[in-house]
Amino acid sequence: MVNRREFLAGTSALLATRSVSGDSPRLPRRPIPGTRDALPVIGLGNSNAFREGDLETSKRIIGTLLEHGGAYIDCGGASRFVVAEAAGDLGVAEDVFMGCYFAGADDGAARDQARRLLEATGKPRLDLMHNYPEDAAPNWDTFRRWKDDGITKYIGVSRHRREAYPTMLEMMRTGTVDILQVNYSLLETEAEQEILPAAMELGVAVTVNRPFLNGRYFSIVAKEELPRWAAAFDCTSWAQFSLKFILSHPAVNCVLTETANPRHALDNIGAGFGRLPDEATRERMLEHVAEIVARAGR
Repeated sequence: MVNRREFLAGTSALLATRSVSGDSPRLPRRPIPGTRDALPVIGLGNSNAFREGDLETSKRIIGTLLEHGGAYIDCGGASRFVVAEAAGDLGVAEDVFMGCYFAGADDGAARDQARRLLEATGKPRLDLMHNYPEDAAPNWDTFRRWKDDGITKYIGVSRHRREAYPTMLEMMRTGTVDILQVNYSLLETEAEQEILPAAMELGVAVTVNRPFLNGRYFSIVAKEELPRWAAAFDCTSWAQFSLKFILSHPAVNCVLTETANPRHALDNIGAGFGRLPDEATRERMLEHVAEIVARAGR
């Protein structure tokens, strides 16, 4: 098995890749274990633009993501259809990898929603159907049927609370969880203890939510200068500081960011390029942010 030092060395070289054609640089991808598919390292979470049905802003941020080789967009509820419409208007529905939330208790309703989404995207099947483990666990046979019946290519579970970790671990051990979504950042490192190692061992792809703790991270670092030593891993903003820390963990395939601001989206995408922190630097980053938190009294 590749150790972390070898992983980081190889990934740093990969992330430094630029398009030789002069077009926008393309985000590198990390493979979904056991498949021929791979996910770009930066994606979009359920942006306010999607939730509010702001089609024009949705098209701008989706266009920005795809222009730089992104693909993954995570959404639920009505947002799924906003993303599908925006992608369709842009003519990029085939290029978008949608992670969509579905409840398992009502199989008929879920299949009807899936049918409507397939009609909106023009795809033969959905990319990923997932839900919270407390809903997915008792309905896991239904989730598996959706995959077996060809409604979706992948199934998975998603949560951002440590209370759900034991159930997530149990579900990964069923061997049928393709993609796991979990919270992980400089301020929430609990997933490092069991969840991320288990995902690597069991061959489960990992996407990460809450890289900025729903914005609380920025309120903590707002008055602080980005340390000069961040330049050693090609980091130019506090957003990239968090994202590069997350991406330097070998279990992580993709980090999901939420923004309705195309400029912020570009900054987030920038974290996918250049060098990543090594193990010693990761520890330094954790200590630095802990000191900031202590000064802020949070």
